[in-house]
Amino acid sequence: MKAGIGYSQKEDAKEAGIEAVKSALKISGEPVITFLFTTEGYNQKDILSVILKEIGSSRLVGACGGGIITTEGVLRKGVGVCTISGKGIRALTKLQENINIDPYKKGIEVGKSLLRENARKGNIFLFPDGFISNISKVLRGLYNAMGSEFNYVGGGTGDNLRFLKTYQFTEEGVASNGLSAAFIRGKINIHTAIGHGWEPEGYPMLITKVKGKRVYEFDGKPAFDVYSKRLGRIEIDKFPEYGMRNPFGIPNVAGNFLIRDPIKVNQDMSIDFVTEVPKNAIGYIMKGSNKTLIQKAKSLACAVKEQVKKPHFCLIFDCISRYLLMGDNFNRELNAIRKCIGEDVPTLGFLTFGEIGAFRDVPLFHNKTTSIVAG
Repeated sequence: MKAGIGYSQKEDAKEAGIEAVKSALKISGEPVITFLFTTEGYNQKDILSVILKEIGSSRLVGACGGGIITTEGVLRKGVGVCTISGKGIRALTKLQENINIDPYKKGIEVGKSLLRENARKGNIFLFPDGFISNISKVLRGLYNAMGSEFNYVGGGTGDNLRFLKTYQFTEEGVASNGLSAAFIRGKINIHTAIGHGWEPEGYPMLITKVKGKRVYEFDGKPAFDVYSKRLGRIEIDKFPEYGMRNPFGIPNVAGNFLIRDPIKVNQDMSIDFVTEVPKNAIGYIMKGSNKTLIQKAKSLACAVKEQVKKPHFCLIFDCISRYLLMGDNFNRELNAIRKCIGEDVPTLGFLTFGEIGAFRDVPLFHNKTTSIVAG
């Protein structure tokens, strides 16, 4: 197996796409699967068209995000390409549009499409529109169609924080409000790890009234009143800052926490979260620091490296909220990952709007989390 990575910051969409893909192909040769990560500010169809001309019969999967993660740091505007070649590697892709319409059914459709060759194990990469409210339903449908023998990983697509439109790619074309998915299997040893570094603080809270992304009540009281009291009775205009530093965490039976990121207080004192929040869930306000977040990212990378002794590539799907929170320290997190994976290992990724991965078997949609892939 060979893997090549290239990226470009050229202003012109076609020039950026060509520079990125040719750099990757110099190392990999003709690929079996191509990953494409972009940012807004480009004509996305132009990028895809020039890359498809260069990669031959390769399958392609990708996403537009809040920034491209490279060995030089984060590019807030750019194009990144990872090409993987090798005998015995097989790849299938699926581009599913309008996943907000009957999301559970759309998840089942994607799962059945990826299983059309009757394979029963492998790696599933998923890049849904990160702005829709029901990604978890898509994942449940897909998982029920495919089962527990697969390794699920990916991240939500987005933009440069304008929250207007997202893009998903396969060789079939470009979608918005969709899901791009790839199934990779055969002679390729891929392992993943996901985590965040947040810890619970204080007493648990019960979500007593919620609809989608909006929580109306904790413990039978207005959501902001309860959150504010736990944080020292903060003012509403301070909530974006405090909420970013103190997300909500929902525990599972294994002691892991699913993070949900609060972003806005409404006039009725309800709180909007980045993505959907489960009904009747018990959770905690979480705390963390640059140190704990970096340490967790490092431990994830080291865990992956234990399974893949000599990685050919590394992909990182890291939440844009972590990037904004950590500032300059985000590069410390990336450096900690690379030191464990190997500083000479080709590395690429993007800033995600939600992350996909499983603490054990079942894929979940996370916030403020890091997902690392090596193969």
